[in-house]
Amino acid sequence: MMEFSALEAVHLPEDVARAVSVATSAGDVEVRAADGVVELLVTPATNGVVVRMELVLDRAVGYWHAGQGASRTLAADWSGKATTSLVNDVPAGCLYDAAGRALLGWAADELVAEVDVAYGVSEERKNFALEVTTRDDRPLRLLLTSAGSLTETLRRLAAWMESVRPVAALPSPATAKEPVYSTWYTFTQDINADLVEAEATLAAQLGYGSVFIDDGWQLEAHGRGYAGCGDWLPDPAKFADFAGHVERLHELGLKVVVWIAPVLLGERSTAFAAWSRFAPSADFASRCRVLDPRFPEVREHLASTCLRLVEDYGIDGLKIDFLEQAMVYQGQPAEGDMQDVGVAMQTMLGQIRDRLAQAGHAETMIEFRQPYVSPAIASYGNILRAGDCPADAVVNRRSTLDARLLATGQVIHADPMMWSPAGGPAAVAQQLYGGWFAVPQISMRLEHLSTDQSTALAAGLALWRRLRPVLLEGTLSVEAAELGYPLVRSSLGDQHVVGVYAHLVVDLTPLGTGQVTVINATPADRLVLRIGAAGARVASTVDVLGDHNDLDRDLAPGVVDLEVPPFGAVEITLH
Repeated sequence: MMEFSALEAVHLPEDVARAVSVATSAGDVEVRAADGVVELLVTPATNGVVVRMELVLDRAVGYWHAGQGASRTLAADWSGKATTSLVNDVPAGCLYDAAGRALLGWAADELVAEVDVAYGVSEERKNFALEVTTRDDRPLRLLLTSAGSLTETLRRLAAWMESVRPVAALPSPATAKEPVYSTWYTFTQDINADLVEAEATLAAQLGYGSVFIDDGWQLEAHGRGYAGCGDWLPDPAKFADFAGHVERLHELGLKVVVWIAPVLLGERSTAFAAWSRFAPSADFASRCRVLDPRFPEVREHLASTCLRLVEDYGIDGLKIDFLEQAMVYQGQPAEGDMQDVGVAMQTMLGQIRDRLAQAGHAETMIEFRQPYVSPAIASYGNILRAGDCPADAVVNRRSTLDARLLATGQVIHADPMMWSPAGGPAAVAQQLYGGWFAVPQISMRLEHLSTDQSTALAAGLALWRRLRPVLLEGTLSVEAAELGYPLVRSSLGDQHVVGVYAHLVVDLTPLGTGQVTVINATPADRLVLRIGAAGARVASTVDVLGDHNDLDRDLAPGVVDLEVPPFGAVEITLH
């Protein structure tokens, strides 16, 4: 990081200055403050802005940021580094303490172009250092706030970034909120029309809304490689009539979304000869290159390709993957008409959106996945999916909640859920609860499930569907982000859902009154609840197979030890 003494100090209002000091290399800084929120407008003196903040460490236990992954606590200032752009991470974060109190949250308005962020605990100064660096001569706006909980602060940051987003969010069709059958973990690339249609028939009976046909449908798709990417034509040996296949899935009442990795160019593709000069990087994978979106020819070609897939085969959406691989060109001289990768990607995705809308396909589902999580990406995709975490319910929980906390306009989906056939029905519920506050994607061979796992899946999806309005549209609050969110609440009016992922006392008093469903996402056979002064009434519990046990009794105020089936749920009325 740059030495703090080399920068010019910025004078902040007293309430915020207690939490942070700011210095900048800029030519001019305008400070606006109101109600514990400070907005800085930083104008560069030369090319680029450098802003350094020193946050009071206080009793901090974690620094929340969208690219945190498994690292949930405090990095040292020599190790915390990120480059954000439209297709990687987001320029925002929050330092918080063990009580979930935000010590300081920040966000920048540069959601598209590349921004370098360095962060971490300073060993010398005993504080938390944060440095934000831009690369062009445009002014930079920063929002700083130190009021409220981590959840409230992230909500405020997200709303502010949404307000500065240049293009409105892409509307989300209702199907985006329906459970998904994904082919990926089920079959990987070994798929064909018969397999997909057999599974889709069972998925339709379980109430799924769509089938996502993942990697494997296209020419040369085998061996878990990408050497065939680029032509984006169906493999006739797997799908002799792809349009007909899509139509048969439609007849089952299912929408169809198809995987595409548009910036990948495989050396076995027919397209390689024509497009390899626009893809100098071969760093992504063996026998595969990455198209540089800074060429106008590339952007035009990929927009046309996406429209062709929708129109030729009648599909309802595109799962657009591996966009972050374009960041390989970060900082490299450009031969095209743009220098910045993020700006080029925004232009390309804008062309895809416009082409689809102009052709009458404005309702097309577009799925993106972590790490492209910038609020600006919501302008071009209406589904944001958790990053790959096969069979890892803990990571799925963390990833979906991370996405929910900053999402502005997108529907959040879990990574496709898979489990061991040997795990019994509890294995099914464990995976479902991992993505409980998002839309479930399931990727298991349905016709091969045991009877008890099939029953558990049907029961879990039925419960999720009943609670869906609260789960997806309710106001979310989380606890202990540094521990991976062991307690999650969502409220919509007087309806509440609480997810419990560890053995702890579950405080229901913040919910006030109303109906609450408490999910026991643990193998324990009981929950310890704190009930408010007016008491409550427990109606029933439900186990992993969907079997109900009517209790219908009052719960006294205070701490209550209540028997709840492992990976089950309990329905309570709060007075």
